[in-house]
Order: sequence, then structure tokens, then C-alpha cells
Amino acid sequence: MALTVIQGADLSSRNTFGMRVSCRRLVEYRSEQELRDYLVDRPSEEPLLHIGGGSNLLFTKDFPGTVLHSCIKFIEPLEAAAGEGSGGCCTPPGENSGLLKKASPDISATPATEEVLLRVGAGVVWDDLCAWCAEKGLWGTENLSLIPGEVGAAAVQNIGAYGREVKDLIVRVECIDLKTGEKVVFDNGDCRYGYRDSAFKNELKGKYAVTAVVLKVTGEYSPELDYGHVREAVIREYGSDEKLTPMMVRKVIIDTRKGKLPEPSEVGSAGSFFRNPYITENQYRTVESVAEREGLGPVPHFPVEGGLVKVPAAWMIDKCGWKGVRRGNAGVWDTQPLVLVNATGKASPDEILGLENEIIASVKNRFGVTLVPEVEHI
Repeated sequence: MALTVIQGADLSSRNTFGMRVSCRRLVEYRSEQELRDYLVDRPSEEPLLHIGGGSNLLFTKDFPGTVLHSCIKFIEPLEAAAGEGSGGCCTPPGENSGLLKKASPDISATPATEEVLLRVGAGVVWDDLCAWCAEKGLWGTENLSLIPGEVGAAAVQNIGAYGREVKDLIVRVECIDLKTGEKVVFDNGDCRYGYRDSAFKNELKGKYAVTAVVLKVTGEYSPELDYGHVREAVIREYGSDEKLTPMMVRKVIIDTRKGKLPEPSEVGSAGSFFRNPYITENQYRTVESVAEREGLGPVPHFPVEGGLVKVPAAWMIDKCGWKGVRRGNAGVWDTQPLVLVNATGKASPDEILGLENEIIASVKNRFGVTLVPEVEHI
């Protein structure tokens, strides 16, 4: 199949916020070779932006160059060599440019305690991969169910939820150098993963297109239930937190997310808009003193590495009175204040930015903490 090239493309359906913006050109490719062919001929002076499902983007204006999007879709189990996942490697199968296909070989006979390596095309919808793993009885992705976006973008963003981060599953990330067209493979350590962060968002930003990701999942019984109210929800649903399957945990996670978050196809948003801040002990004591003085109740907090403390941004935003607030066509979701929404479907980038700035200022004024957007601004 040939490249899909759309001149003057409308990007409204290419970002989950539903911002009504456009780009000079949209290019969709279905193989590494198609991407290389395009890079050879593209106007070198034009800005280039690679997107996934557009679920973590806020377009602030029309994009003046080319937007690239991967349609590489496959899931392939790999035969692991000795040491794979801890610095070893194996030879990946040949490039696959087709649509999402069934796994081969059949992994249904995989021993219950065996780790499985999956090579997944960057264009696969992340939740489709979660569903595939759950159906196969493989643990690792279930807590990340229903996070919008695609596999390539998940590796860039280091998506996470309910006690799991994708960095804990990633073995390596396959990329194409957007300048030379050469294939480059980054091991997990090279990706410099952090909280909702990676080298692809920093020193490697804009230099590579992710084409495939190799992840490590397992048949060994390993539910993660100790984050938030996941265990309570599991017991409420099944009467016990024992003898679970990945599909059972996935269902609870999906139900929990749907109860808190808007469906992007119905209400435009980019999911969690702000990062949960990691603050010093002194900053935390300031937040705690404000809460005590103003009768806000106990401050939820979690110790993290480096002697820092994570305080949920949603808690601070809520205590500043933002839940359910509207500013014109933009708003804060009424059950999860961490989510900003295109409330009417007609919000402009300026309306979202204005609401963002108001929230940041109010949290800073009340708690002395500066919130940082998780959503990338383009």
C-alpha cells in the first residue's frame, strides 16, 4: 500500500481534545520503508511533527508543516534468547506492514510462569494490546487498560495508572531517525524513563519516529491491586481478591476509569491534564499546614524516590474549587478535576489555555505548588 498524503488536513479528529486546527500536510505510513521513502523526498525546511492517537496533545494553533502518523499494526511474540529483558537481545522478526494480526506462534501453551516478549507495531491502539494480553491470560498491561492512544506514543510518554507504568514492561523501542532514515533501537535504559517522561520528550524529542516496541509480559499470577481503591473495587466486584485473571482486573480498571473520566468520543479531553507534583518535605509541610488551617482534611501523599513527596494534583485542584467549573466552552470535569474538557465541542485553544493558567495560579496561591501540564502543547 502507498503512503496516504492529505494536503491541508483537518486535525480535529486527530486529537482527542477536538481542537479545530489543521496542518499543511498529513502523512500516514504503513511500514518503515514507506517512512524512509517519504523522508528522502520531504521538504527539509518544513517543520515535522509525529503523533500517535493525539490523546496527550493540545494543539494551540494550526501546525505549519507535516504531521506524521504510523499505521504499523501488528503483535508478534518473540522467541527470547538467554538474558532477554536484562540486557540480552534476540533477533526480531521481519518488518510487518499489515494490519493488526493474530499472534504466531500460538502462545496458549505458554507455561503459567513464563515471561513472554511481544513486539508490537507503534500504530496499534494501546487498549487493543491490553485486551489482547488479557484474553491470552498475560499479566502486565491490565492496570493500564483504557488509556487512550497508541503503542508508540505510550513508549514516548511512559503512560501509567493504578500502580503500573509502561516503562516496567518495555524491553526496547525501535525507531527511525527522521534525519537519516536509519533504524535505531533503544534499550529500556537508553530511554531514560521517569514519571510521565522519557528521553523522547527531552534530548531525543523530534529526532525519531517510534515504529515498534518490545514489551515483556508474563503468564505468572501477578495482579497489582495496592494502588488507590483497586483492591476494594476488585472485592466489591468479585467478592474476593484471589484467583483473579487479567481480564477480571482489566474489567475493574475499565469500570473505574469510566466512572471518573469522560469518553473522548463524547467529550473532548486529553485525559489527565496536569502531572502529579513531586515536592520537597518542606513544600509538603506547607501544603499540610494550609489543609489543617482551612479544615481541608488529611492531605493524600506518597513518598517517592529522592526524598520527595507526591501529592495528587487532583486533590489540590478540587480544594481550590475547580471541579465542574466552566469557562466559556472549556471546563473541568465534574468527577475528576485533573481533567480539562472541551465542554461544548467548540472550545478554542485559547479557552483551554486560559483555564489552565487560572488553575495553575490558584493552586500556586493557595498551596505554594506550581502545577506542570502533562499534556504536550503544540
